[in-house]
Amino acid sequence: MHYDSREITIAGIPVRADPSLPPEKINQIVNEVIRTWTWEGRKLGKIELSCDGHWVHICSYEEPFTQLVPAKISVKE
Repeated sequence: MHYDSREITIAGIPVRADPSLPPEKINQIVNEVIRTWTWEGRKLGKIELSCDGHWVHICSYEEPFTQLVPAKISVKE
């Protein structure tokens, strides 16, 4: 990812995008990724888009899942 990347939020999802990508293309890609993840029942955390001139590389990350469980389990007899 380029250090001069653009950081925006689309539909509540943080997006880091290559500055060479036009806003319309970023929106199109992000909306498709959101649709795919929603259809799969996954929780999208963030998206990174980088462009090498011929291809757009899409890295999408799942939102972290945190669960708390008791450290001690008491057994009643």
